[in-house]
Amino acid sequence: MDEPRTGRARPMSRDERRAAIALATVPLLEAHGAQVSTRQIAVAAGVAEGTLFRAFDDKVELLTAAAERALDPAAGVAEIDDLPRAADLAAELTQLADVMAARGRRVRRVMFAVHAILASDEGRRAAAVRGARGADPLGRPITGPAHADATHADDAAHAPGHRPGDRLPLHGPSGRDARLRALAEVRAAVVRRVEAYRGELRIEPERLAHLLIAAVMGQGPPVLPDDDGVPVTELVDVLLHGAART
Repeated sequence: MDEPRTGRARPMSRDERRAAIALATVPLLEAHGAQVSTRQIAVAAGVAEGTLFRAFDDKVELLTAAAERALDPAAGVAEIDDLPRAADLAAELTQLADVMAARGRRVRRVMFAVHAILASDEGRRAAAVRGARGADPLGRPITGPAHADATHADDAAHAPGHRPGDRLPLHGPSGRDARLRALAEVRAAVVRRVEAYRGELRIEPERLAHLLIAAVMGQGPPVLPDDDGVPVTELVDVLLHGAART
């Protein structure tokens, strides 16, 4: 005999609650940086402020988890895959450059916020507390000398079985590996888009994707996180036709 339905949703596990709160915090982190308040986060997540600190040890851990979620390449890849089919190669490259430039600006704002959080008095106090109890700045247990280079969690972030939304390391050698893997995922998404125009190209789609990403990511240096840089239409025009007169 089937059990009667109660009409109540299954309670979230702690991990699920953490993920939901981090996801709700991302747009606030982009808009307000390290100055976002726990009250704003609680309202966005639809929970009481006390719930935040049952899911996370402190605000620093919460904001860092949100930053890791914002940097997950799955979101950028989904944006690229969901673009409509363009009328021609120039239009395709323009919309790809638009998406990547916008995401680049968001990522730069998030990274500025992360560095501000970790460098703040609150961040240093949180790091000291975690260090005293044998944990890293994100609250993960320190398991041995190799931890400084790569934790088990960091290894998982760039392993073949990595899933969208899994924690991505922000710093250190394993963090660099994860960022390279993220870049490779975005490049593959761009290749899928330009493959349809292979017959119009004198270089391989993979090379065009590499050049487009390099051109877009070369804009907006870290000291100017909100600089719009070169208009994407101009960037695409020069990429396709060159700068020299024919």
